[in-house]
Amino acid sequence: METIPLVKASLALPFVKFLDQSGAPTERYLDQVHLPIDIFYDLNTLIPLHQACAFLELAAQREGEELAILVAQQTQVFELGAAWPLLSQSLTLHDLLRKVLQFSRTWNSGERVWLMNAGDYQWLHHQYLLPQFQTHQADYFVISLYLDLIRLAAGSEWQPEQIHFKCEKRKVLLELDCVSSNTQIHFNQASDAICFSKALLSQPLMLPNTVFPSDHSTESLLSTVPADGFQESLCQLIQNLLPRKYPSLTIAAEAVGVSVRTLQRRLEEHQLNYSQLVEQVRFDQAVKLLQAPSNQLIDIAFELGYTDAANFTRAFKRWTGISPREFRRLHLQG
Repeated sequence: METIPLVKASLALPFVKFLDQSGAPTERYLDQVHLPIDIFYDLNTLIPLHQACAFLELAAQREGEELAILVAQQTQVFELGAAWPLLSQSLTLHDLLRKVLQFSRTWNSGERVWLMNAGDYQWLHHQYLLPQFQTHQADYFVISLYLDLIRLAAGSEWQPEQIHFKCEKRKVLLELDCVSSNTQIHFNQASDAICFSKALLSQPLMLPNTVFPSDHSTESLLSTVPADGFQESLCQLIQNLLPRKYPSLTIAAEAVGVSVRTLQRRLEEHQLNYSQLVEQVRFDQAVKLLQAPSNQLIDIAFELGYTDAANFTRAFKRWTGISPREFRRLHLQG
């Protein structure tokens, strides 16, 4: 575990919307994997990939194995705020896929995407970096989205020559509406992949005319990027856990999908103290939130996982020697 795989909440949001619309107990499913529903209010919030995949797998167990396929059928790729504003500036399929390969880690640090030549054909490969966890639903969903990306150049009726899936043979994947009977589907492969003609790479794209909300901007996408290092990604995880309650080592381990002992070993290997990391994240966030005069101390306290403003004030005095009010007065005067 060199880094903790994190993903933008916007990539799981289509499942939340679909389940809500179908009358499923979405919030209960989220609770069972320790994800609060309000985490989806900010599309750029980073959540552990393990938790996101666990949510998808649990929902599919309850609602049907075809869940991801149904969600993909109702999801346009340009609705994914995490990536589309950046990709929509592309000129050709080559340009589009180049950006996917270049920027995929800005919305998901737990995946690998790559292209491979095969004569007159290209293979677009995708793999989630969670070997110990099931990612079937996420796999189905991302392959469907990549088919949609290729069809921006090839046309809506285009069908792939071959598709590879990591999973074992599944009937639901043999009956995909998005591929024809002529498409060869292979299972138990090293990665998920789509085969297409190399000639498509130079095709201009047929992009939809889409107006994005302000929170779908490229700047918004790049403002919160999953970190690469273990310490940095753990701090991002802690930051996102803070508003719910004190992020104990047990809570952090559950979010990552490892045992407490495994997480402790990783901390020891990096010579890190978990409690000190939480203090550092709390302090950094406190300083940031205090810069905005409109942020009330009680709201800042809750955002940092404190039960009341008094506990936050005591902690801040321990860190700085002064109260949050005094810090704000000294640093915001003039």
